[in-house]
Amino acid sequence: MKKNILILAVLVGLISIGYLAFLLTTNENTSNSTKIIEQNIVKLKNENSTAKFADITPFVWDKAFIIKDPFLDEEALDRIVGVKCNLDRLETDIKRRIIFVNEGEFVFDYIYDIREFMYKYDGTTELTKNSSIIVENGTNKIMVLRIEQ
Repeated sequence: MKKNILILAVLVGLISIGYLAFLLTTNENTSNSTKIIEQNIVKLKNENSTAKFADITPFVWDKAFIIKDPFLDEEALDRIVGVKCNLDRLETDIKRRIIFVNEGEFVFDYIYDIREFMYKYDGTTELTKNSSIIVENGTNKIMVLRIEQ
């Protein structure tokens, strides 16, 4: 009996450690992708240049959706992007998100702070790989980014 309990405890421990390692790796990859996007935006500003939106992202995607309402629930987000994303509401009005999709699969949820980056776009919220991003103007605190189709 004690042997079975010990084996069960070891299995639960190993599964827990594996799950925690998975979560840490996932969060690290998410954080790295966000950092890379933001570093590339700063580079655009410093070089006063324009780039395709796909060129500043470290992953493959074919559609992206700028979501202006931070309080949309999971079902509303899934309806907008057309795929299951398993994303929660942001619960704050200073954060916004851009959801990236590739071939009908969720790829990445880029969450940004509107006190640092503000995206202006031509009325559409759906972006393609050919959409351009331009640093229109900015201060030390906020960069205004224009997105064109």
